[in-house]
Amino acid sequence: MTRTIPANRPPAPQPSPEVVRITHDLVPAAARRLVQQQGQEIEEAARRLVASAPIHGIDLTFAWGTLGHDAKGIPFVRQVCMGVPGSGRTAMLFLSEPMPGGDPGGASVARAERIACIDALCAHLGQERPNRVRLAQSLPEPGEAWAIQALTEAGFVKVGDLAYLRKPAGAASAEVAAWPEGVRVVRLDQIEGDREAVLIGALERTYIDTLDCPELCGLREVRDVLASHKATGTFDPSLWWVVYSGTQPEGCALMSRCPEQRSIELVYLGLGPALRGRRLARPLLSFAIGHAARGTTLWPVTCAVDARNAPALRLYQGLGFARFASRVALVRPITPR
Repeated sequence: MTRTIPANRPPAPQPSPEVVRITHDLVPAAARRLVQQQGQEIEEAARRLVASAPIHGIDLTFAWGTLGHDAKGIPFVRQVCMGVPGSGRTAMLFLSEPMPGGDPGGASVARAERIACIDALCAHLGQERPNRVRLAQSLPEPGEAWAIQALTEAGFVKVGDLAYLRKPAGAASAEVAAWPEGVRVVRLDQIEGDREAVLIGALERTYIDTLDCPELCGLREVRDVLASHKATGTFDPSLWWVVYSGTQPEGCALMSRCPEQRSIELVYLGLGPALRGRRLARPLLSFAIGHAARGTTLWPVTCAVDARNAPALRLYQGLGFARFASRVALVRPITPR
């Protein structure tokens, strides 16, 4: 007698992928999966990654992957997730792309393996580095649906679509005829007392009703955010400006030079409620760029902004910035275990 299996019977559960931490002997195989998969130079790109990683402070064994074996029984890395701890108690995650001929087991199996790798790395961060990393983040391109889906299903939350903007090199005014009454713009290195407390106070004011990735508010301590800002490019307090409304720090414009990229980064620009609507943003930004560009007039200025922040986009475009790249910002808080 033949048994009939009901058509609505759920599929048999798939076993959880086995995830291992990448060891030194697996680093070349992991590197081959971490470099761009579109093109004919994967092996050469992987060798360059292995050679340059130590120079940039990247530990290729701080990664978790799933393994397969070729016809000769030699292990290869199917999927991998690598973490790069950064300043401000963050870690940036990088995922393996789909293979040129398709991932082993198909797209759904590959997605499950990527998720398992992400979970393994985040679990390690919570267990072994709870005080060193409090937020995992990733910045896939908008068209990398495979990465966005895996990260989302692994518990990451989208906090914004980032527009990366660039202003070509050129002259900028470093002078303002006069700031409005009651407004002072003070260089950080000229502030007496606890400068970090002043900056934190200014940043907190700018976060009120912010249009720039508001989902991030409350996910990080402001002190950690400040540490990340200082780690962008070469920190120079003479290029950081605090805006006062009376005696209250109410905004800031933070610039950094990035010699390796031969560019200037607008690290952060924000004004608190007391200064909004007073047409301060444009002269403040032009003023800050003008000071940062002294001696580096051939360097472009770059920044990133939430694509939903229409007032900021109008400001930047009005000063000659244009978009050159886009990313999807995804984060996952790391809970100590």
